[in-house]
Amino acid sequence: MINLEVKNLNIKYRTRNGTVHAVKDASFFVRKKETLGIVGESGCGKSTTGHAVLRLLPPNALTDGEVVYNGSNILKYSNEKMRQLRGKDISIIFQDPMTSLDPIMRIRDHFFELIRAHNPKAKEEEMREMASNALESVGVSAKRLDNYPFEFSGGMRQRVMIALGITLKPSVLIADEPTTSLDVVVQEQIMGVLKDLKQTQDMSIILITHDLGVVAEVADSGVVMYAGEVVEYADVQNLYNNPLHPYTQLLLKSVPNIKIDDMELRYIPGSLPDLKNIPQGCRFKDRCPFVKDICSKKEPPIFKIDEREVRCWLYDK
Repeated sequence: MINLEVKNLNIKYRTRNGTVHAVKDASFFVRKKETLGIVGESGCGKSTTGHAVLRLLPPNALTDGEVVYNGSNILKYSNEKMRQLRGKDISIIFQDPMTSLDPIMRIRDHFFELIRAHNPKAKEEEMREMASNALESVGVSAKRLDNYPFEFSGGMRQRVMIALGITLKPSVLIADEPTTSLDVVVQEQIMGVLKDLKQTQDMSIILITHDLGVVAEVADSGVVMYAGEVVEYADVQNLYNNPLHPYTQLLLKSVPNIKIDDMELRYIPGSLPDLKNIPQGCRFKDRCPFVKDICSKKEPPIFKIDEREVRCWLYDK
């Protein structure tokens, strides 16, 4: 059963130097108790897409398309109805917990503020119990509710952010780069927490990351984005064992793998195109090792192969 679906999402930013076409015609869905990974280089539109789901984009953003939740397009919700949905039905974990947590507020106050926003009549004992349960579920002692954010390590602060995200038991949790700046051991712990929550809390997770290894470990399906477009969409097994798009193939080769003899570090030459002045044709053509004449003339559509989707002229029958 589909829990949340994004249909033909387009996002533009109006700036002094022109219009930035951040996301174009992005479509995907996440089922109940499923983890969907959104992966790609920095600047490809991953976080913008995640923030658009909850309408957390800045005022200069223009959004078009649909985000369907419970049969309704939430992009059309009023501000008040959207406020009631955030945190309760759909929640988000932001990239940097130190800038997301107020340094002069105790951890308990962050929880109390969240709970009161949806239940103004909640008693302190009830709120403390809810906060304690959320913290304990991510491996943090409830005794630390009275601590300040600076008294936690980076990994522990990220656990607090996850606890805040699940306090009201949302149906969908958006995790925006939850392991950024954490060492590999702590990353493993955080991913373990998210995997456990998917089962125990009966929620869907949209995991936004640039780390392909993280997606392989915890996701059920994956979306690969490049220059604001979805270029490949498939279940994780197919995405890793048989990537179709040249960009996905190069991304996988750029990740060091200790299990193979060839340990040469590879990279993708070139850089993302200017999203204020998008070139004609395929957005990846200047970096693609399989470029064809048509790639410079016409932008490829989405081709469906079995149950997969890929945006590349190599698969035009």
